[in-house]
Order: sequence, then C-alpha cells, then structure tokens
Amino acid sequence: MLTFRIPQLVLAALLFTVPGSWAADHCAAVNSQIGWQTLNLPNGKIRKVGYSGKWTVINGLYKPVGPRGYSGKDAKALGPLYGYKFDQSYAFGEMLVRDQAGRIVPFAEFAALAVNARDPEGTYAFRINDKNIALWDNKGTIRVCISMR
Repeated sequence: MLTFRIPQLVLAALLFTVPGSWAADHCAAVNSQIGWQTLNLPNGKIRKVGYSGKWTVINGLYKPVGPRGYSGKDAKALGPLYGYKFDQSYAFGEMLVRDQAGRIVPFAEFAALAVNARDPEGTYAFRINDKNIALWDNKGTIRVCISMR
C-alpha cells in the first residue's frame, strides 16, 4: 500500500484557498513611440493598479518621467511645444487612459477610480500625451499592471 505525506502547510493552503479569491494581473507595456495601446480586462473587481518604468517626450533633451508627466522647469521649457500634446488639458508626457465609453483621463485619475469601478470589464487604451506626429523622438516604456480578483 502506498501512502503519501503532504506537509500540513500545503494541505492547509489547498483546503482553505478558494479559487475565486486568487488575484490575476493584467499588464500592458505602453511604448512612448506608439499611439493608443490596448489592454482587455475580464469581469471582476480591480484590486490594485500599478506601474513601473519611465519615458521621455524628447529623448536626450528631457529626463524620463513616470505616468504623471512633466512638471516644474521641464514643463515650463516644453510650454512652447503645447501644440504637440495629444490633449491640452494634461501635462506633456502624462499617460492617458481611454475607457470603454471613450472617455480620456490621466493615469493617476484612472488608478484612483478603478478600484471602485462596478464593472471594469472591457478594453482600455493607454498612450503618452504626445500627438502621433511627435512620437518618433520619444523613448521609454511604462508597464501598467492591474490586479483583479
């Protein structure tokens, strides 16, 4: 007769873990040299939104920034180039998010509101706040990850 010994911690983990409570990460690497890039989210509840990485709107002239884009002296220096922003309401280099309904908001607002979304299922699109004609001199990628349960 064969007998198997399963360590108590493993057995407890198997018995008390409910598959529906496992979190899943849905990630997209948003390249600063490409326009809108999509990420599909399944039905569920958003637990957390995070990012890693940096990008720049003019490689070699401006330091890389995160999804909030440029501020301070760099934003002031970029001011005369405002016509190259995709959306004038937001900072140069800011990450923009377009939801299923076509609304565009900055990444920080999306991240803050996403955890309260009733039905986040659908396709979202992300991009740098720079017009398509000006993407060629950008550099960098910001990876967006959305944890769901």
